[in-house]
Amino acid sequence: MKKKTWFVLSVLGVLLFTTLNAVVLDNFVIMTEQYPPYNFEQNGLLKGIATDIMVEMFKRDGSKKTIKDIQLLPWARGYKDVQDKPNTILFAMTRSAEREKMFKWVGPISPTKIVLHAKKSKKISIKSKEDIAKYHVGAIREDIGHQLLEKAGVKNVDLSADMISNIKKLEADRIDLWAYEENVARWELKTQGKNLADYESVYTLLSSDLYFAFHKSTPDATISQIQKYLNDMKKDGTYQKIMDKYLK
Repeated sequence: MKKKTWFVLSVLGVLLFTTLNAVVLDNFVIMTEQYPPYNFEQNGLLKGIATDIMVEMFKRDGSKKTIKDIQLLPWARGYKDVQDKPNTILFAMTRSAEREKMFKWVGPISPTKIVLHAKKSKKISIKSKEDIAKYHVGAIREDIGHQLLEKAGVKNVDLSADMISNIKKLEADRIDLWAYEENVARWELKTQGKNLADYESVYTLLSSDLYFAFHKSTPDATISQIQKYLNDMKKDGTYQKIMDKYLK
């Protein structure tokens, strides 16, 4: 009888261990966008802070996935898919009050600030959200900048699919302001050969954090498991090494 009881307990223990340490990321479609230095393609290779974190999560999960399994998509498409399709992940997403219940979250990846960019030569001064309506503003469709402008009551926003289009519009004076993440915009302006001294942030729309966003049907146990991977990375120094790789 004791042997039988011991055997049953052993089997239950193995099953519990397997459940607690199950590979979970194999089941997901994982999407990102061009958003340097967090996630971006350069010379045909996908890289960035959030990208490297996700790849490290694959390893800690025991997943068969590699960096080649991460899809680089226009933001609006990825944003729609992660709302409509179970077992999807989109990164890096700004967490906001409006988005809070739309997704499950793992993070934070990094602090983020959504601002209004302008040419210094225009000498634009924004004291309140009401002042924004005086200007022609550009944004990326369904990006957090677009959503914050809508929340502020700004109408007739000039929408584009990507950063490059907004930079060209800003350069050609087709827009006065561009609503976008501060570090990402400066990274891309520099990449495009622009003089950063010619541009400035004139108003902050939101200060928040970047996260990995999961379809809202994702089980809480799965979120907890993946969150633990990130927490462990922060404890053992892996996270800081990734940050230093791109920001130092």
